[in-house]
Amino acid sequence: MRPIYLLALALPLMFSCGDATEQNPKPTTEAVDTFSLFKPLASNFDNRTVLIPEGYKYDIIYTAGIDSVTKADGKKFPARENADFTAYIPIEGSNEHGYLFVNHESKNLDDNLGDGGGGALLEIIKENDTWKTISIKHIDFETVGGTLRNCGGTLTPQNTILTAEETEPSNNAALKGEYRDTSDFNGLKRYQNFGWMVEVDPFTGKALHKLYAMGRYEHEDAHIMPDNKTIYLTDDATPAVFFKFVADTAGVYTSGQLYAYKQSADGESGEWLTIPRDMDSLLIARDVAMRLGATLFVRHEWVDGLGDKIYISETGNDSYNLDRPVGFGAKPANYFADCCHSGDNNYSDPYGRVLELDLNTLKLRTLVAGGDITGALPGNFANPDGMYLGNVNGKNYLMINEDLIGNKHNRVGEPGFGKDEIYNEIYFLDLDNPNPTANDLKRFLVGPEGCETTGTMFTPDGKTMFVSIQHPSANNPAPFNKTVVIAISGF
Repeated sequence: MRPIYLLALALPLMFSCGDATEQNPKPTTEAVDTFSLFKPLASNFDNRTVLIPEGYKYDIIYTAGIDSVTKADGKKFPARENADFTAYIPIEGSNEHGYLFVNHESKNLDDNLGDGGGGALLEIIKENDTWKTISIKHIDFETVGGTLRNCGGTLTPQNTILTAEETEPSNNAALKGEYRDTSDFNGLKRYQNFGWMVEVDPFTGKALHKLYAMGRYEHEDAHIMPDNKTIYLTDDATPAVFFKFVADTAGVYTSGQLYAYKQSADGESGEWLTIPRDMDSLLIARDVAMRLGATLFVRHEWVDGLGDKIYISETGNDSYNLDRPVGFGAKPANYFADCCHSGDNNYSDPYGRVLELDLNTLKLRTLVAGGDITGALPGNFANPDGMYLGNVNGKNYLMINEDLIGNKHNRVGEPGFGKDEIYNEIYFLDLDNPNPTANDLKRFLVGPEGCETTGTMFTPDGKTMFVSIQHPSANNPAPFNKTVVIAISGF
């Protein structure tokens, strides 16, 4: 999704796979399935490890609490939990030796690595067909007053990182147990210092600045367009607003114009609403957008793009009320009327969806809706979150990570439901299909019990896939009782 993804498009991913046979052939009344990248997995709701197709292998390159992270002063401390977004940066153009930036979606007190969230830079190398980690360097966020819940992000053309703070504390009291320093910082109350995009120099190991011009809200992810000025930004809130930022100068993200998306009444087009550039407005960017009439969404997650199309994962919410924003004059996205409206301003959206925005017309539509999967891959596709777009053997695919919001509504089958546990997966979706359904998804990975699958990223040659296995159940056998990052080979 990030400029790493752009590199992948510039160098089409050459995947060679073996068995092309479906696990359970579709009925003969359906079209012949020509998918041959891998043998799709069946669902598994009793899994405590990582399941991937035959012919593929994974190496563990990061384990929270076990590996050591080195600070600038040379001291080493146990690696953080909750690895999320990853970005591969080649060393001298290599696909087998590079840096892997890793976000930490954490908000805990840490005397050693700093309170709140964070990031790390791994130097990794592939030797004898095995990925190994050479070193892990700590990223220092104290220069910008700390950070919280670093979730998605992107690699810029300048090889800096934009990391998203998925949090928006309402006051200093809300920082208890997450961040101890409540003194004012840079003219803001400390709680107001969280909820921004943050630019990081991974090589110096320091955060550069918080990007106030992009607004304060529950930042989830960002996608930079080829002009290096236009950036699409997602908001993981209920309700949420979809934002666009246009920098005044290419590659300089500290000043520019923030916009919010408004869908047309008929859903066939839309417009961008201008958010005032003053700090008072940027501190409450979502509320300002809603008062201007921005369209309401439900927990936007990751965002990616190709050409004139932008793709957004929307994870959904079991039950929510929109009285407050509707009172402002904002309206829910028009597709909620068909899928999720339960009377008055009450809604239920248990499965979520992947959206597609046409940049030419500004029409926003559901590309693929969550829900039951039948036919060849029984199971349920729900709550899409992390997402990566790449070209594989001449076809464009979205790799979609699940992050279930619970195991109700048939999101988890037996025996997982009986254990009150969740199981998340990664799917491939062929973008050549103009009107896909959940039945067109191909299950590539099943994560261990309790985990969120996230951080999907490829090397530029498409031969290695990186995935974060976040917060798995502590009852799983090692190493999947802790957060890990894995490198998958075999493409």
